Amino acid sequence: MSHSSAAYQSFLAEPYTPNIGATLYGLDLSQPLSELAQTELRAALAQFEVIFFRDQTLTPAQQVAFTRIFGQVNEVKAFFPRVESQPEVEVVESTAERPAANNNWHADITWQAQPPIGTSLYAQVIPASGGDTLWASMTTAYAALPKDFQAYLETLSAMHTWEVTGWTEYLLRQDASGEQLQAARAKYPPVTHPVVRVHPITGKKILYVNPTFTTHIHGLPRAQSDALLVQLFALITAPEVQARWRWQPDTLAVWDNRSTQHYAVADFYPQHRKLHRITFTADQAF
Repeated sequence: MSHSSAAYQSFLAEPYTPNIGATLYGLDLSQPLSELAQTELRAALAQFEVIFFRDQTLTPAQQVAFTRIFGQVNEVKAFFPRVESQPEVEVVESTAERPAANNNWHADITWQAQPPIGTSLYAQVIPASGGDTLWASMTTAYAALPKDFQAYLETLSAMHTWEVTGWTEYLLRQDASGEQLQAARAKYPPVTHPVVRVHPITGKKILYVNPTFTTHIHGLPRAQSDALLVQLFALITAPEVQARWRWQPDTLAVWDNRSTQHYAVADFYPQHRKLHRITFTADQAF
Protein backbone atom coordinates (compact mmCIF):
# COMPACT_ATOMS: atom_id res chain seq x y z
CA MET A 1 0.00 0.00 0.00
CA SER A 2 1.79 3.14 -1.12
CA HIS A 3 0.98 6.03 1.15
CA SER A 4 3.76 8.39 0.20
CA SER A 5 1.72 10.33 -2.39
CA ALA A 6 -1.01 11.29 0.06
CA ALA A 7 -1.83 14.72 -1.34
CA TYR A 8 -4.96 16.23 0.16
CA GLN A 9 -5.92 19.88 -0.15
CA SER A 10 -7.78 20.25 3.17
CA PHE A 11 -5.22 18.73 5.54
CA LEU A 12 -1.79 17.17 5.77
CA ALA A 13 -1.80 13.35 6.01
CA GLU A 14 1.34 11.90 7.56
CA PRO A 15 1.51 8.08 7.20
CA TYR A 16 1.79 6.45 10.63
CA THR A 17 3.25 3.20 9.30
CA PRO A 18 3.88 2.21 5.66
CA ASN A 19 0.91 -0.20 5.69
CA ILE A 20 -1.76 1.29 7.95
CA GLY A 21 -2.72 4.57 9.57
CA ALA A 22 -2.10 8.29 9.14
CA THR A 23 -2.05 11.31 11.44
CA LEU A 24 -4.01 14.21 9.94
CA TYR A 25 -3.04 17.83 10.63
CA GLY A 26 -4.62 21.17 9.83
CA LEU A 27 -8.27 20.65 10.78
CA ASP A 28 -10.30 21.88 13.74
CA LEU A 29 -12.88 19.11 14.13
CA SER A 30 -15.05 21.23 16.44
CA GLN A 31 -16.00 23.43 13.45
CA PRO A 32 -18.21 22.57 10.46
CA LEU A 33 -15.98 21.34 7.62
CA SER A 34 -16.22 22.16 3.93
CA GLU A 35 -17.65 19.68 1.42
CA LEU A 36 -14.13 19.21 0.03
CA ALA A 37 -12.72 18.44 3.49
CA GLN A 38 -15.52 15.93 4.14
CA THR A 39 -14.94 14.20 0.80
CA GLU A 40 -11.20 14.07 1.42
CA LEU A 41 -11.67 12.73 4.95
CA ARG A 42 -13.76 9.84 3.63
CA ALA A 43 -11.07 9.15 1.01
CA ALA A 44 -8.30 9.29 3.62
CA LEU A 45 -10.14 6.89 5.92
CA ALA A 46 -10.56 4.40 3.06
CA GLN A 47 -6.91 4.80 2.03
CA PHE A 48 -5.23 4.65 5.46
CA GLU A 49 -7.90 2.51 7.24
CA VAL A 50 -7.38 4.36 10.55
CA ILE A 51 -6.82 8.12 10.89
CA PHE A 52 -5.63 10.00 13.96
CA PHE A 53 -6.10 13.58 15.13
CA ARG A 54 -4.18 15.14 18.04
CA ASP A 55 -5.16 18.14 20.20
CA GLN A 56 -8.86 18.29 19.32
CA THR A 57 -11.23 19.81 21.88
CA LEU A 58 -14.65 18.30 21.24
CA THR A 59 -17.97 18.24 23.06
CA PRO A 60 -19.99 15.04 22.62
CA ALA A 61 -22.28 16.91 20.19
CA GLN A 62 -19.27 18.03 18.13
CA GLN A 63 -17.92 14.49 18.03
CA VAL A 64 -21.30 13.28 16.76
CA ALA A 65 -21.45 15.99 14.08
CA PHE A 66 -17.93 15.16 12.89
CA THR A 67 -18.57 11.39 12.88
CA ARG A 68 -21.66 11.84 10.67
CA ILE A 69 -19.24 12.76 7.84
CA PHE A 70 -18.39 9.05 7.59
CA GLY A 71 -21.78 7.36 7.92
CA GLN A 72 -25.07 7.10 9.77
CA VAL A 73 -24.97 7.62 13.53
CA ASN A 74 -27.72 6.21 15.74
CA GLU A 75 -28.49 5.96 19.43
CA VAL A 76 -26.42 3.46 21.39
CA LYS A 77 -28.26 0.17 21.79
CA ALA A 78 -25.43 -1.88 23.29
CA PHE A 79 -24.76 -2.63 26.95
CA PHE A 80 -22.33 0.27 27.42
CA PRO A 81 -23.27 3.38 29.37
CA ARG A 82 -23.86 6.43 27.20
CA VAL A 83 -23.48 10.18 27.52
CA GLU A 84 -26.75 11.50 28.97
CA SER A 85 -26.95 14.58 26.75
CA GLN A 86 -25.84 12.71 23.63
CA PRO A 87 -27.32 9.19 23.35
CA GLU A 88 -25.20 8.39 20.27
CA VAL A 89 -22.03 8.42 22.41
CA GLU A 90 -20.90 5.38 24.39
CA VAL A 91 -18.61 5.74 27.39
CA VAL A 92 -15.81 3.17 27.32
CA GLU A 93 -14.27 3.30 30.77
CA SER A 94 -11.96 1.28 33.00
CA THR A 95 -11.25 2.05 36.65
CA ALA A 96 -9.64 0.20 39.55
CA GLU A 97 -13.15 -0.76 40.71
CA ARG A 98 -14.42 -1.72 37.25
CA PRO A 99 -11.58 -2.93 35.05
CA ALA A 100 -12.53 -3.68 31.46
CA ALA A 101 -10.66 -4.12 28.22
CA ASN A 102 -11.32 -5.50 24.77
CA ASN A 103 -7.97 -7.26 24.70
CA ASN A 104 -8.76 -9.55 21.80
CA TRP A 105 -8.49 -9.01 18.06
CA HIS A 106 -11.85 -8.29 16.46
CA ALA A 107 -13.82 -6.23 14.01
CA ASP A 108 -17.00 -4.89 15.61
CA ILE A 109 -20.26 -6.84 15.40
CA THR A 110 -19.37 -8.99 12.38
CA TRP A 111 -22.12 -11.32 13.64
CA GLN A 112 -24.64 -9.04 11.92
CA ALA A 113 -25.46 -9.14 8.23
CA GLN A 114 -24.58 -5.41 8.00
CA PRO A 115 -21.81 -4.75 10.53
CA PRO A 116 -20.89 -1.15 11.41
CA ILE A 117 -18.58 0.42 8.82
CA GLY A 118 -16.50 2.34 11.35
CA THR A 119 -15.99 4.03 14.69
CA SER A 120 -14.70 7.29 16.13
CA LEU A 121 -13.01 7.10 19.54
CA TYR A 122 -12.13 10.22 21.52
CA ALA A 123 -9.82 10.24 24.53
CA GLN A 124 -11.12 11.73 27.78
CA VAL A 125 -8.89 10.27 30.52
CA ILE A 126 -5.71 8.41 29.57
CA PRO A 127 -3.31 6.42 31.80
CA ALA A 128 0.21 7.81 32.31
CA SER A 129 1.39 4.79 30.37
CA GLY A 130 -0.38 1.81 28.85
CA GLY A 131 -3.85 1.53 27.40
CA ASP A 132 -2.70 1.67 23.78
CA THR A 133 -4.95 0.49 20.94
CA LEU A 134 -3.67 -1.57 18.03
CA TRP A 135 -5.20 -1.85 14.57
CA ALA A 136 -4.37 -4.46 11.95
CA SER A 137 -4.83 -3.97 8.20
CA MET A 138 -6.71 -6.91 6.78
CA THR A 139 -5.99 -5.49 3.32
CA THR A 140 -2.25 -5.84 3.94
CA ALA A 141 -2.68 -9.27 5.52
CA TYR A 142 -4.54 -10.53 2.44
CA ALA A 143 -2.17 -8.90 -0.06
CA ALA A 144 0.85 -10.70 1.44
CA LEU A 145 -0.59 -14.17 0.76
CA PRO A 146 0.46 -16.31 -2.22
CA LYS A 147 -1.81 -15.85 -5.25
CA ASP A 148 -3.06 -19.44 -5.34
CA PHE A 149 -3.88 -19.32 -1.62
CA GLN A 150 -5.76 -16.04 -2.18
CA ALA A 151 -7.75 -17.70 -4.95
CA TYR A 152 -8.66 -20.63 -2.68
CA LEU A 153 -9.77 -18.32 0.15
CA GLU A 154 -12.03 -16.45 -2.26
CA THR A 155 -14.09 -19.63 -2.73
CA LEU A 156 -14.84 -19.90 1.01
CA SER A 157 -17.38 -18.46 3.44
CA ALA A 158 -17.42 -18.53 7.24
CA MET A 159 -19.88 -18.32 10.11
CA HIS A 160 -19.81 -15.38 12.54
CA THR A 161 -21.69 -15.45 15.86
CA TRP A 162 -21.69 -13.58 19.18
CA GLU A 163 -22.28 -16.82 21.07
CA VAL A 164 -18.58 -17.57 21.49
CA THR A 165 -17.75 -14.33 23.31
CA GLY A 166 -19.04 -14.68 26.87
CA TRP A 167 -22.43 -13.10 26.12
CA THR A 168 -24.01 -16.53 26.50
CA GLU A 169 -22.82 -16.79 30.12
CA TYR A 170 -23.67 -13.13 30.77
CA LEU A 171 -27.27 -13.59 29.59
CA LEU A 172 -27.66 -16.74 31.66
CA ARG A 173 -26.42 -14.89 34.74
CA GLN A 174 -28.99 -12.15 34.04
CA ASP A 175 -31.79 -14.66 33.55
CA ALA A 176 -31.21 -18.26 34.64
CA SER A 177 -34.38 -19.43 32.87
CA GLY A 178 -32.57 -18.97 29.57
CA GLU A 179 -35.35 -16.82 28.10
CA GLN A 180 -33.08 -13.81 27.53
CA LEU A 181 -30.55 -16.08 25.82
CA GLN A 182 -33.22 -17.62 23.57
CA ALA A 183 -34.54 -14.16 22.67
CA ALA A 184 -31.03 -12.97 21.77
CA ARG A 185 -30.46 -16.10 19.65
CA ALA A 186 -33.72 -15.50 17.82
CA LYS A 187 -32.95 -11.83 17.25
CA TYR A 188 -29.30 -12.33 16.22
CA PRO A 189 -28.82 -15.74 14.62
CA PRO A 190 -25.36 -16.59 13.23
CA VAL A 191 -24.51 -15.00 9.87
CA THR A 192 -22.31 -16.08 6.99
CA HIS A 193 -19.76 -13.77 5.35
CA PRO A 194 -17.32 -14.47 2.52
CA VAL A 195 -13.79 -15.13 3.84
CA VAL A 196 -12.55 -12.50 1.37
CA ARG A 197 -14.54 -9.29 0.93
CA VAL A 198 -14.05 -6.35 -1.42
CA HIS A 199 -13.90 -2.85 0.05
CA PRO A 200 -16.64 -0.76 -1.60
CA ILE A 201 -14.48 2.40 -1.83
CA THR A 202 -10.96 1.16 -2.56
CA GLY A 203 -11.93 -2.01 -4.45
CA LYS A 204 -9.20 -3.82 -2.51
CA LYS A 205 -9.69 -7.32 -1.14
CA ILE A 206 -9.88 -7.84 2.62
CA LEU A 207 -9.38 -10.96 4.71
CA TYR A 208 -12.68 -11.05 6.59
CA VAL A 209 -12.36 -13.48 9.50
CA ASN A 210 -11.65 -12.53 13.13
CA PRO A 211 -10.80 -14.61 16.21
CA THR A 212 -13.58 -13.15 18.36
CA PHE A 213 -16.64 -13.91 16.21
CA THR A 214 -15.65 -16.29 13.35
CA THR A 215 -16.33 -19.89 14.40
CA HIS A 216 -15.89 -22.07 11.33
CA ILE A 217 -15.50 -22.21 7.58
CA HIS A 218 -18.41 -23.75 5.74
CA GLY A 219 -17.88 -26.97 3.82
CA LEU A 220 -14.69 -28.01 5.63
CA PRO A 221 -14.36 -30.71 8.28
CA ARG A 222 -14.02 -29.18 11.75
CA ALA A 223 -10.30 -30.04 12.11
CA GLN A 224 -9.45 -28.51 8.72
CA SER A 225 -11.57 -25.42 9.39
CA ASP A 226 -9.94 -24.92 12.80
CA ALA A 227 -6.45 -25.29 11.33
CA LEU A 228 -7.15 -22.83 8.52
CA LEU A 229 -8.68 -20.26 10.88
CA VAL A 230 -5.70 -20.55 13.25
CA GLN A 231 -3.43 -19.88 10.26
CA LEU A 232 -5.49 -16.86 9.14
CA PHE A 233 -5.80 -15.42 12.65
CA ALA A 234 -2.00 -15.62 13.04
CA LEU A 235 -1.62 -13.15 10.15
CA ILE A 236 -3.17 -10.42 12.34
CA THR A 237 -0.34 -10.73 14.87
CA ALA A 238 2.43 -9.70 12.44
CA PRO A 239 3.77 -6.24 13.39
CA GLU A 240 4.01 -5.39 9.67
CA VAL A 241 0.20 -5.20 9.39
CA GLN A 242 -0.27 -3.28 12.64
CA ALA A 243 -0.37 0.27 13.98
CA ARG A 244 -0.01 0.70 17.74
CA TRP A 245 -1.37 4.04 18.90
CA ARG A 246 -0.40 5.76 22.11
CA TRP A 247 -3.29 7.85 23.32
CA GLN A 248 -3.09 11.35 24.73
CA PRO A 249 -5.97 13.45 26.08
CA ASP A 250 -7.92 15.19 23.28
CA THR A 251 -6.87 12.60 20.69
CA LEU A 252 -9.43 11.24 18.22
CA ALA A 253 -9.10 8.08 16.15
CA VAL A 254 -11.47 7.06 13.34
CA TRP A 255 -11.20 3.58 11.87
CA ASP A 256 -12.72 1.58 9.05
CA ASN A 257 -14.35 -1.48 10.59
CA ARG A 258 -14.42 -3.25 7.21
CA SER A 259 -10.71 -3.29 6.47
CA THR A 260 -9.26 -3.45 9.99
CA GLN A 261 -9.37 -5.30 13.26
CA HIS A 262 -8.44 -3.73 16.59
CA TYR A 263 -7.17 -4.70 20.03
CA ALA A 264 -7.26 -2.66 23.25
CA VAL A 265 -4.21 -3.43 25.38
CA ALA A 266 -5.12 -4.34 28.98
CA ASP A 267 -1.89 -3.31 30.68
CA PHE A 268 -2.90 -0.24 32.67
CA TYR A 269 -4.79 -1.57 35.73
CA PRO A 270 -5.54 0.05 38.18
CA GLN A 271 -5.21 3.33 36.25
CA HIS A 272 -8.25 5.19 34.94
CA ARG A 273 -8.99 5.16 31.18
CA LYS A 274 -12.07 6.74 29.63
CA LEU A 275 -13.00 7.36 25.99
CA HIS A 276 -16.11 8.39 24.05
CA ARG A 277 -17.03 6.03 21.24
CA ILE A 278 -19.40 6.56 18.31
CA THR A 279 -20.19 3.83 15.82
CA PHE A 280 -21.25 4.65 12.26
CA THR A 281 -23.13 2.48 9.80
CA ALA A 282 -24.33 2.23 6.20
CA ASP A 283 -27.39 0.51 4.78
CA GLN A 284 -24.97 -1.73 2.83
CA ALA A 285 -21.66 -2.39 4.58
CA PHE A 286 -20.21 -4.00 1.43
